Amino acid sequence: MIRARNIELRTDKKYGGIIRHEPASAEVSIQRQSTPGGDALTVDILDVMSPSIVARLNLDTSLFRAQIPDWRAVVDCVLIDTAYNGEVFNVCLSDVPERKQDFVQGRYELPAPPTGNTVAVKIVDMLGEEIFVAVAV
Repeated sequence: MIRARNIELRTDKKYGGIIRHEPASAEVSIQRQSTPGGDALTVDILDVMSPSIVARLNLDTSLFRAQIPDWRAVVDCVLIDTAYNGEVFNVCLSDVPERKQDFVQGRYELPAPPTGNTVAVKIVDMLGEEIFVAVAV
């Protein structure tokens, strides 16, 4: 005898969350600055929010922010390409902490690429979800 139970994934409170996916998001500032030694590029990651991690922890967003106030706790690594061509992502800077309890820096200063280049930032959260931001500078 085979016993089976039907689950309505759209309405089931226990298993229903697996079919709804909200992508992770990030607030990133990429700016070119003139310095006496030449142009510099500053990449600031201001905030990262991963709904997948919030769902895994069974928390609402406001409670998540209260328990994990530093966004860097949910980020596995940050990769930057200063000459992104739209097809190939060539990593010119990677921030991958050595130990799990270490955080990424979140602020990066690099030599500025030629004017008109696209700078791409890839942020990977602890569950492997990627956030991709590209800006022409």
